[in-house]
Amino acid sequence: MSEALIGVVIGGLLSSLGTWITLAVQHRRWIAEMRIARLQAKRDKLEATCESILRELASAMANNSYPSSMMSDIDFLCPEPVSKMFEALMADENKDDLAKKNHYYLIARAMKKALKDIDDQIDAVALSNGAA
Repeated sequence: MSEALIGVVIGGLLSSLGTWITLAVQHRRWIAEMRIARLQAKRDKLEATCESILRELASAMANNSYPSSMMSDIDFLCPEPVSKMFEALMADENKDDLAKKNHYYLIARAMKKALKDIDDQIDAVALSNGAA
């Protein structure tokens, strides 16, 4: 009788194992989807901020008047490389058109690199989860 009981218990455990494995896989997938959603929201917010800053920056460079709100956005909402490129613009004594264009390009490039880095993180999460 005890062998039959052990067989029933083992059979029950084995049959419930599929359910637990399915739950674990679904939980892992859900965590990855949530991480992707957070990264996508972060990317969208950064992209909107960068577009706004680049529009303001072009005008600010033309007028040689940099709004405090734009400068604080660059300092606190943009990644560090963008801030460093902007600081280099502000520190540069050479303010001719070619130098301004070069700084504008470097700032825009740093912004695009930050967006690409987030895209790479999203791809890495998607690939590690098996959902390309």
